[in-house]
Amino acid sequence: MKYFSLLSIIGVVFTAKVNAACWSERLGYRCCSFTNDVILEDSDGKWGVENNDWCGIQNNNSSNTCWSSSLGYPCCTNTNEVIYEDSDGKWGIENNNWCGIINNAARTTTTTRTTVTQSQSSAAATCANVPNKPSLIDVDSYNDPAKNCNISDSISGDSLAKVAPFRMGVGLNGGDKSTSTVNSKKMRELIAYQFNSVTYSNLMKAEHMLDKSASQTNAKNGNDMPVLKFDTIIDGLEFCKQNNIHMRGHTLVWHVQTPDWFFRTNFQDSGSYVNSSKMEQRMESYIKQVLQFVQCHYPGVVDVWDVVNEAVEIDNGSYDSSTGWNTRTRYNNSPNPWYQTMGPDYVIKAFRIARKYADKDVKLVYNDYNTFMSQKTNAICNLVKLLKAENLIDAVGLQSYLNADWPNRNDYKSAIQKFSSLGVDIQITELTIKTDGSGNKFNNQATHYQQVFKIYKDLKKSGVNITSVTVFGLQDGYLFYNSDSTDTRLWDHNLQKKPVYSAIINALKS
Repeated sequence: MKYFSLLSIIGVVFTAKVNAACWSERLGYRCCSFTNDVILEDSDGKWGVENNDWCGIQNNNSSNTCWSSSLGYPCCTNTNEVIYEDSDGKWGIENNNWCGIINNAARTTTTTRTTVTQSQSSAAATCANVPNKPSLIDVDSYNDPAKNCNISDSISGDSLAKVAPFRMGVGLNGGDKSTSTVNSKKMRELIAYQFNSVTYSNLMKAEHMLDKSASQTNAKNGNDMPVLKFDTIIDGLEFCKQNNIHMRGHTLVWHVQTPDWFFRTNFQDSGSYVNSSKMEQRMESYIKQVLQFVQCHYPGVVDVWDVVNEAVEIDNGSYDSSTGWNTRTRYNNSPNPWYQTMGPDYVIKAFRIARKYADKDVKLVYNDYNTFMSQKTNAICNLVKLLKAENLIDAVGLQSYLNADWPNRNDYKSAIQKFSSLGVDIQITELTIKTDGSGNKFNNQATHYQQVFKIYKDLKKSGVNITSVTVFGLQDGYLFYNSDSTDTRLWDHNLQKKPVYSAIINALKS
C-alpha cells in the first residue's frame, strides 16, 4: 500500500483502541469506521476508502465472545444501547467507560450508525483529532498536606451524597495544578465518601485551558484558531471516573479568567480585537475542543456544563438593555471582551455551539450570582425564555454566595421558584455562607446552612427540580495554601467536621 497517495489521516476511533487492534495503523493508515466495501486486497489485508483515503477493513468479530477485551475494554453487562459503531463492533457506555456490545445480545433499542460528519450524536464517541490524555500525577507519592489529618469520622457513617435527594457536590479548589484538591489522597478519600459531584473552581476556566505559545504558533502558520491543553483537569476527571462521581463543567464562556490575548489578532497581547466572525470561530473551536476531549476520554463523567457565566448585569452603565435581559458590557470598569468582539449575541451563540457538540444527555446551564435580586431575576428569566425557544438551555445555576442575614431567605426561595416555573432544572452551583463574625459564628453558620438546605428540600418535595447542590470548597484554611482565612466550608483546617456538617445532615434527614 505504500505507493498509494494520501490525504490527511483522520482517526475516528479511540487512540488506545486503534493502537491495540487496527492492523493498518502500523502501515500509516487508519481503520475504516463505516464501510466494509473491499476496494483492494493484498498481503496486508482488505482495504476500503473513506473520505478519499485508504482505510483498513477489520475482520468480523466472534458473535458470542467478549471481543472488546482484547482492545482493553470490558463487554457491556447491563446495556445494549449502541452509542457508537465502528469496524471493531458496537460500543455502549457503562460506569462512565466504553464497553463492547456482544453481537448476538438482545437489542432493546435501534440506533443508526454514526459517521464522522454527525457532530452531535458522535461527539462523545469520536476521537478524531482529539489529543491524548496528559500524564496523571502519582497521588501516592505526592506530598499530601493533609496526610496527618484523621478523617476516619468522615469516611464512615453519614454521607451527604446518600441522604440528599439531589446530587451533592463540592468544589475542587486550587489556583494552579500544584495546589489542586485532587493532589491530596486524604481529600480524595473524603470526597469519594461524602459527595457524588465535583466542580473545578478555577482549573477548568479558559486561562488554564488555553495554550498561548501554541496558539501564536498556530496563527503564524495560518491557522488562527486556539490550541488547548488539559493538564489542569485530567487528574480530576480520572478521579471522577474511578469513583463514579460526576463533574460539573465550569465554565465555557466567561469574561473573567479568559486571557485578553484570546480576543486579539494572532493571539498577541498588542494585537487589535478580532472581528465578530473571527471571534465566533474561535469560540466554536474552543468549545468544540473542550467538549470533545472530555466526551472522548471520559464519556458520561461531565454531564453538566455552565455554558455561559455571569452575562447579566444590573449596575447602571454596565449593561445593554436593548436585548431585554441586561447584557453585561463592563465589569469592574473593564469591558466585557466577549461583548466587545461579538456583541450581545455571544451568549446565545455560545449555547448554540455547546448544544451542537455536547452529547445528547449533557445538560446546559446558565450560571450567575445574586440571582435573587429582583431586577436580575427578571433579566435572567428573559434570557432563559430566549434560550428555551431554541431548546438551548436545561437549567439555571444559582451560585448562592450568601451572608448570615442577606438575602432574605424568602426572596431567595421565590427566585428559585420563578426560574423553575420556566421549565428548567435548578442547580445550586457555588454555595457559600459567610460567618457573622461573632464568638458563636460557627454554630450560627450551621443554623443558616440548615435553613437553606430545608428550603432546598421543601422545594424539591413541592416539585421544583433541584438536581444538584454544590458547596464550593471542602475545608476552611485550605491546606494547599500557606495562608487562607476562608471559614465558610463544612470541614475545618484539619479536615474535622464543623457544626455545619451535622446541621445539613439533620436538615436532609428530617
